[in-house]
Amino acid sequence: MKKTSLLLLAVFIHAFYIGVGEFSACPSKNGSSYYKNCEYKQQKPLFHFLKKETPNVNAVSIWITRNWEDYWYPAKTVNQYIKNGYTPIFIFYWFADDISPEFVAKNEKKYFETLKKFKNYLKKIKGKKIVILNPEYNENGMHDSKSFDILQAKSIVELKEINNTLVGICPGDFGNYDVIWDGTNWDQYSKSMQLSAKISDFIAFQEMRALTRNKKEHIKDTPLRALAFATYLHKKYKKPTFLAYLAVSSYKDPELQAEVLKEFSKILPLFKQSADLIGINLFHYIDVPNHKGFFTTAEQFFGIKKANGEEKPSFKEFLKFR
Repeated sequence: MKKTSLLLLAVFIHAFYIGVGEFSACPSKNGSSYYKNCEYKQQKPLFHFLKKETPNVNAVSIWITRNWEDYWYPAKTVNQYIKNGYTPIFIFYWFADDISPEFVAKNEKKYFETLKKFKNYLKKIKGKKIVILNPEYNENGMHDSKSFDILQAKSIVELKEINNTLVGICPGDFGNYDVIWDGTNWDQYSKSMQLSAKISDFIAFQEMRALTRNKKEHIKDTPLRALAFATYLHKKYKKPTFLAYLAVSSYKDPELQAEVLKEFSKILPLFKQSADLIGINLFHYIDVPNHKGFFTTAEQFFGIKKANGEEKPSFKEFLKFR
């Protein structure tokens, strides 16, 4: 790694990043609420609410999808976030659940066209920024793809030409949740990370759980499972780690969500010591009604606030994140 990159990394990891996933919100009697609860003119960037509601938060995640347009997240507004002390975490999610060797080969050109568009957009962002590439790419036969490793490496090189930008790849934590340490499954990712991991500034990962797909005991194990995965990634690739998005649904059991976040807050010092964790980000800050995905109905309840802005039991536990 170049000396300038090392200096930049040192500046970035001086702070521990605590992020939430949302860009704008509606004002309500409960503070911030789901952004579609009001007219567009009434919506405000989330930072207007965060200083009062969650003073421990210093980052906000922004998803760049295949059909993304830059006016969705105006550079002017993102720069306001930065001026107010919030680092943007851009999650570049082009292939999404369609990812497969065939789909990537067919759409590589379109992917890089969007990446170039995103690169030009990043040039307008005046301040430090974090980019997480292709989260959960290691599914549908991609876990051992050497060609995707090269694609990600090329992507990293492109984006690191932008000043004040750190870039990392993001395998998903898939496998056998009956165990905490899952080296058998995690080792399978290595062929897809040989080159890209070397030039990444950090290695990100994700953890998502809900009763619609996971056993209650496995959801309770999420903090220790995440610690094991982060430690594995750090030791194998010798890079800082980043929990790109943590999603524990409150569907059918709000107290379970709170219990998991409480345990995360207790062991975050262990993450920092054993895995050089530099950040943790909540998938959703506020519930998103009608959100769809792998976890079906439970997708609507990943927030620590209800759609009307009411705080869930997990909210007070999240405030303990440091």
